[in-house]
Amino acid sequence: MLGLPIFRKSDVTADCEACGRRFDASGGGGCERCQRILCDEHLHGSWGRRMMVELGARAVCVSCRAEERERAS
Repeated sequence: MLGLPIFRKSDVTADCEACGRRFDASGGGGCERCQRILCDEHLHGSWGRRMMVELGARAVCVSCRAEERERAS
């Protein structure tokens, strides 16, 4: 191979508004409800939920989903 960097880590990072951890932009995102920038753990919570978002589900964070469940019960 010619040494071309095909799969490089992103240079764009952000700090999670829930835990303060710095994360790569491809490993998290913004909650559609509360508009916070969150790491993958606080935005999706699980691999399964992340896959649902990748397939078109709304990106709603763990905290907002928990509030929805509390209001529903």
